[in-house]
Amino acid sequence: MVVGVSGGPDSVALLLALHELSSSMKIKLRVAHLDHGLRNNSKNDGRFVLDLASKLGLSAAIVGRAGVGALARRMKISIEEAGRLARYDFFLRTAKRFGASRVAVGHNRDDQAETVLMRLLRGSSGSGLSGIPLKRPLLDLSGKSGRGKPAWVIRPLLERSRAEIEAFLRLRGQRARKDPTNTDTSFMRNRIRHELLPLLERRFNPRVRAMLARAAQVLAEDDSFLEDYGAAIFRRLAVRRGRAVSLDAARLSRVPLPLRRRVLLLAAVAGGADQKRVVQPHLDALVRLVSARKGATDLPGAGAEVRGRVILFSKNHSSR
Repeated sequence: MVVGVSGGPDSVALLLALHELSSSMKIKLRVAHLDHGLRNNSKNDGRFVLDLASKLGLSAAIVGRAGVGALARRMKISIEEAGRLARYDFFLRTAKRFGASRVAVGHNRDDQAETVLMRLLRGSSGSGLSGIPLKRPLLDLSGKSGRGKPAWVIRPLLERSRAEIEAFLRLRGQRARKDPTNTDTSFMRNRIRHELLPLLERRFNPRVRAMLARAAQVLAEDDSFLEDYGAAIFRRLAVRRGRAVSLDAARLSRVPLPLRRRVLLLAAVAGGADQKRVVQPHLDALVRLVSARKGATDLPGAGAEVRGRVILFSKNHSSR
């Protein structure tokens, strides 16, 4: 198993916990750290991770480096998104190098609550509000899982709070690195973490983080059912034409609305849309197209257009 360790409290606690369990679970741990190259002293994080791995007797520790700023400019995405893509691409390559099927990362319950609020404020669809999944296939920068059996990213601490994790480290006398960018409120997640969530706890519900995480879990369960059912309908209705995908609007209109949205999302992604950037207003526009005789709508990375009795999804349609 590969353990992604940034050097922060969450990933350090994750590494310690897995190390303590490794004998009984019969797992061999490999440590992976990616230097994003965004801070002058970022190399110190890598040295800290290597020292910690050595202290635990873990010889297989790898430090990689990535030009996240350049990647963000090249792909025209945010620094946060570029960092996430580079990180998981590095984890995938490390997993392949060691023949590992799992990569463990340190997301916790507070991260889940922040993610749900952030996506809600951005107008995410129901799928997005299901938050961070407990596990998912690892994808490279091209969006593919690679050849052979895919590796999975897992999040063993997702149901544990940040306070519990920090208490775990104190009990073991283990320090961790602090990332100064986590206090920079120019980032939306940090504003939610340091301003919005404390306000909600003081004025509305002191257990709001746990409530948001629980809501995400329930939505994820519902989402899984709808995803499977919607995928079956999509396979029946979709017609592929090269890189484009079309749906029969009349047949789709008879599908119940919650499933219709799923089918439309699957068609949009199959036609080239960026699923992570498709939000509820995009889905609402697609639903309106189903009953329209003509019209078109832009999607992130692709577009949809009514042509006769079908809705065509493709990158050829002008998109933003």
